[in-house]
Amino acid sequence: MPQQITPISTAQALIQRDLFAFTNGTISALFNLDQYQTRRLLDRMEQAGLAQRVERGKFILLGLTPEKTLANPLFIGCHLATPSYISFWSALHFHGFTEQAPRSVFAAVTRQKKRVEFHGTRFQFVALRPASFFGYRRESLADLPVTVADEPKSILDSLALPQYAGGIVEAAKALQVALREGRIELPILVEYAMRLRNASLASRLGYLLDLLGQPADGLAASKGPLKLDPQRAARGRFVRRWQVYVNVETDELFPQGVA
Repeated sequence: MPQQITPISTAQALIQRDLFAFTNGTISALFNLDQYQTRRLLDRMEQAGLAQRVERGKFILLGLTPEKTLANPLFIGCHLATPSYISFWSALHFHGFTEQAPRSVFAAVTRQKKRVEFHGTRFQFVALRPASFFGYRRESLADLPVTVADEPKSILDSLALPQYAGGIVEAAKALQVALREGRIELPILVEYAMRLRNASLASRLGYLLDLLGQPADGLAASKGPLKLDPQRAARGRFVRRWQVYVNVETDELFPQGVA
């Protein structure tokens, strides 16, 4: 191994390249090291507390302040898969749309990935179609970069797959908060929803916007019936306009009313 390659210089090189999660292959290619040299350097980085193994062959860069990195699960979560962004319940909480903090970190990805348990946190990955992989931005959280769904996309991801957002009730409350506080622009929300080409999502969103007295122009309802809450039985009244079985009462969705 070239003498100038130290654990600290390696960490600095990774930070400069925005490589906060990396593999053996990353290190080998970056420094032109053979397999033995790569393993030795990674062992030294772990011993120095500069990196930690998350799963087989994958490491998280802890840098010079490991306690700060390990205390930031959203930072870790969005770097365990590439590409990925924090969404669903985690993004709703990040944006302040829900006070309920999830026990898991939820990230959107483009390929199936098994959940990961790391440092006392469960990281869950939700595969989306490539065409649905948009509407995210880079934020700074405790001085660390986090890629997170923007406000409208966090709402729509959650309505499309409410099982990853604490359920339809949490997603509906988040929508109400976002609209009431002026945190999302309705035309952008509808534009995103149309771009997603998800009829179930459009029907759920349209029904909720109707309840909240907001226009739902441009949203095309599902051609077949669906449940407002996909995790509950298909009972309750049927709203033909949106093809929705309303299996959640309005006062449960919006305890503070819809005004």
